[in-house]
Amino acid sequence: MLACLLLAALPLAADEAFPLGQAVECLPSLRDPAQSYAIYLPSGYVTGRRWPILYAFDPRGRGINPVLLFREAAEKHGWIVVGSNNARNGPWKDIYEAVWAVWEDTHARLRIDDARVFAAGFSGGARVATGLARILSIRPAGVIACGAGLAEWLEPADIAGIPWFGTAGKEDFNLKEMRGLERDLKRLGSPCQLRVFAGGHSWPPASLALEAADWLEAGKTAAPQPSD
Repeated sequence: MLACLLLAALPLAADEAFPLGQAVECLPSLRDPAQSYAIYLPSGYVTGRRWPILYAFDPRGRGINPVLLFREAAEKHGWIVVGSNNARNGPWKDIYEAVWAVWEDTHARLRIDDARVFAAGFSGGARVATGLARILSIRPAGVIACGAGLAEWLEPADIAGIPWFGTAGKEDFNLKEMRGLERDLKRLGSPCQLRVFAGGHSWPPASLALEAADWLEAGKTAAPQPSD
């Protein structure tokens, strides 16, 4: 929190000089300093072009967790990675406000390629990530859903056509739900993949996070492969 308070006192402007190749744990929003996010800019980031971005959501609002998890993908694919510190399991009104805050703030400060917006989340955050299309009225380039499927106000058809990469631990209590969503997406002919790892209800290991990013970047639209 101290880091947030210190940063909030600094002058703020578009195309600020953020550290490259380093995770920043708490960056306050320009409009509302009570909203903040963690951020990782790839070491090759420059302001002369637009960059893909991954918006990530942790169920406890620990934005640094997915930022660190996907930093290898950020370097490999040139992704900006941001993790909301306010979007956590709770009322959807609060989640909507947090999503809009990080969307508006990143667009005010960074060069973003809106054709290459990705979303990721774990548990309740996965439900936010899969709902990003409706929340923001955009079409994400892909979703990485970890340990949970859809929000209660979504159906599989609502995300049909959006590449979906799911992960779940073998002992995850939501694994059955994830398998069911994968089957539904396959029936719809929607590009999807589910990877199961040794573990429980958690973010996936870093190697699987990179595999998910690789799969999305490859633009796989062929018939979905069998899950593990």
